[in-house]
Amino acid sequence: MKKVTIQDIANELNLSRNTVSKALKNSDKVSYETKYNVVKKANELGYSKLPSSLLNLFKIKEKDDVKTFIVLARREISPFWNSIVMGIADELKERGNKLQLDFVSDEDEENIILPIELDGDVSGIIILSVFSNEYIDEIKKYKIPMVFLDAPVDISSIAYDYDIIIPEGKKSIETITKDLIAKGCKKIGFIGDITYCKSINDRFKGYLKALNDAGIPLDESIIATYHTEHKFYVTEEVEKALNGFAYIPDAIVCANDNIALDVVRYLKDKGISVPDDVAVTGYDDLESMAKVIEPYLTTVRVGNQRLGRRLVQQLMWRIENPTFPTEVIFIYTDVIFRKSSEKIIHSQHADIFN
Repeated sequence: MKKVTIQDIANELNLSRNTVSKALKNSDKVSYETKYNVVKKANELGYSKLPSSLLNLFKIKEKDDVKTFIVLARREISPFWNSIVMGIADELKERGNKLQLDFVSDEDEENIILPIELDGDVSGIIILSVFSNEYIDEIKKYKIPMVFLDAPVDISSIAYDYDIIIPEGKKSIETITKDLIAKGCKKIGFIGDITYCKSINDRFKGYLKALNDAGIPLDESIIATYHTEHKFYVTEEVEKALNGFAYIPDAIVCANDNIALDVVRYLKDKGISVPDDVAVTGYDDLESMAKVIEPYLTTVRVGNQRLGRRLVQQLMWRIENPTFPTEVIFIYTDVIFRKSSEKIIHSQHADIFN
């Protein structure tokens, strides 16, 4: 391998050899930014005469200390993941590590095709989506530290071996549902694939608890909690669910903002006003939706970038403490009340869908 010289560094940065030499001597005649860039590039190229004191001064990790972390996510039809990945990337960057983002298609999961990057030098894995047990079992064979965002409804397949971080859902949706009941809503529907993951299942449990505490029996003719191919992330599945309702409820509690947006659009197309005729609520507080659709959406704020950072922090802690018992961590959320749930009931619930 060719030995890296000062001239090589100068060529990479389009600087003079003299400037690079002064920067490597930490000369006051060279600006901080230039010195930082020179030291960083020298480290990247493997310049053998680079003193560790300079790396420490500019808080740059040695080349051999830079670790690669893989994030695995399903190709979901949702902007929900973008801000989480941003949080992960920011936290890894601040720690001097690299992010490798890999998307897993339905075909990859079905045929147990793993990303080829797992065969490389990987320090840790963050699992953003809920995959089949068979797919996860194959990843486990690599014995790489992992942390999961969310989990299957039965978390035991993961929880005994790995840390799981879950945004709280039961109490927040219970709070939203109780608020609807306090405003006079008696016929309250729910839409969400409760078979998909624990967090959505927990949200449904919060809805059920609010009904039970108020003495309101569950009306299964106005709920859609069954498994769907796209977990109600596509408009067609939401419309099918609504068409299957026996009548228009006073309110519809949605498992996420994507579903709520499609519900609002559907009702408006039918000439049904939100919230005057039907109140609608979501979960996630997606900036691209909750404050864009009219009326503004009552929802639950998770804090996705913060959640992404927390995933990295937990993974780093696990790498440093491999013998500690695994943890299931609930990240508490904030209920955001907006106009979409301001409905106050003055009459009986509406007629059957046409």
